[in-house]
Amino acid sequence: MLRFPLFGIPVGVHVTFLFVALLGATAYSGIDIAIWTAAAFVSILLHEMGHALTARTFGAQGIAVTLYGLGGVTTYSHSSTLSHGRSFLISAAGSATGILAGGAVLLVGRSGAFSGVSHEMEVFLNSFIFTALVWGVLNWVPIVPLDGGHMVQHLASMVNEDKAPLISQVITWISVAIVVPIAIANGFTFAAIIVVVFALSGLREYRATVARREAARRPPEGPEPAPPAAPTPQQPPPEFPI
Repeated sequence: MLRFPLFGIPVGVHVTFLFVALLGATAYSGIDIAIWTAAAFVSILLHEMGHALTARTFGAQGIAVTLYGLGGVTTYSHSSTLSHGRSFLISAAGSATGILAGGAVLLVGRSGAFSGVSHEMEVFLNSFIFTALVWGVLNWVPIVPLDGGHMVQHLASMVNEDKAPLISQVITWISVAIVVPIAIANGFTFAAIIVVVFALSGLREYRATVARREAARRPPEGPEPAPPAAPTPQQPPPEFPI
C-alpha cells in the first residue's frame, strides 16, 4: 500500500484503487486511461479530505484516509466532542467538497478559461468534473454505508439513538428498490450491482451493531453466585452476676 501524509493526515492508497482505471477503460484508451485515473485520484482524495479536515476541526483523533477500489474511506476515533450533529456534518462534508470543487471547475470551463488547452489537460479536467460531481451526488444517496446513509443515521440518532440503525436500514432498502430499477432501465447495470453490494455491506454493518448491543446487554457469563449464607441464630445474652 502506498502511504503519504497530507495536511498532517496519513493517507493510504490500496492496490485495488487501480480498479478505477478499468472504469476509465470503458470510455478512454491509451494514455487517456492513466489521465482519467489521475483525475479520479485527485477527486476522490479531495472528497475524503473534506471528511478528514472537518473531523479534525471538530476535535476528532486518529484520523486516517484510505483509497481503495470503490472509492475511499475516512476513519477517526469518536470523542465526547462529536455530537450527532457534528457527525452529520462530517459525513456531508466529503460530497460537499467534491461538488463545490467540480462545480467551480465546470463554471470556469464554461467561461472559456480552458479553451486552447492540450488534449491531455482537457481529458483531465473533464474526468475531474465528472468524478467530483457524480461521486459527490451518488454519495448523498441514503444508502448505508454511503455518506447519505450515515447522514440519515445521525439525523435519526438525534431523535432515537437505539432505533437509528434500524431506521437507516429501512431507508437504505427503500432507496435500493428505487435506484436499482432506474439504473437498470437506463443501461447502468454495473452501477445497480454496485448499489446492491454497498447495501449488503451496510446490512452486515447493521447486524454487527445489533450483535454488539445485545452482547453489551447480556449479563457476564461465570459461575453461579453462591446462595446467601443462612442467618446466624441470635445467641442469648451472656449471664452477668447481679
